[in-house]
Amino acid sequence: MGQKMQCLAELHSHSTVSDGKSSPEEIVLRAVYLGLSAIAVSDHNTFRGSAIAIESAKKQDLNITVIPANEVRTIKGDVLVLCEKIPYEEPPKFPSELHDWAISNNCITIAAHPFHIGRKSVGKYLKNNLNDFDAIEVWNPRGIPFLNNPAMKLAEKYSKPKTSGSDAHILQELGTSPTEILADECELYNILDSIKKGKCNPTKHYMGLTTMFNVLKWSIKRRI
Repeated sequence: MGQKMQCLAELHSHSTVSDGKSSPEEIVLRAVYLGLSAIAVSDHNTFRGSAIAIESAKKQDLNITVIPANEVRTIKGDVLVLCEKIPYEEPPKFPSELHDWAISNNCITIAAHPFHIGRKSVGKYLKNNLNDFDAIEVWNPRGIPFLNNPAMKLAEKYSKPKTSGSDAHILQELGTSPTEILADECELYNILDSIKKGKCNPTKHYMGLTTMFNVLKWSIKRRI
């Protein structure tokens, strides 16, 4: 077998399709500029951002893997769903059903920012239902940094695959904390398979002060 490649993947971002500031096309171009191997445009409760990003990357012949993604707001909290292709049916809103659905549709599920206070998080449910998730997002630079610690401890205790993601809502956030993935190739199947098998490592970085200020500005503006 050949040597594994290290793929840098941004697994958590949002576009204008949901509550992000930038279009899917802008996100893909920014991801290429940053030298990322893969990008997931994971808009809330829709794969439409991903579909636009995939089409944009194809039209421009960009050297990047665009992962079909959706941050599903389940009744227990947010779950990232990453797929080999965009599914034809809507994902269910209960985590156990969502995981079964993900298996049937060649997708994986990741518990997003599971213990972040004030956000739609699956933390309480996750503790007692680890098998409903393929991986845990142990580092998310949004919110208070120490709130990532319980996710890291839980993942390490039960040997669950660990990921990280910027949860970007503005371009400056994108790629802040990509996941390092060891795979034969930086292609869709290989990336998802490696995450599921735990052949991935989170990166732990913080947003800069300027980025934090711009995030706050966007948060206020979209609520007005």
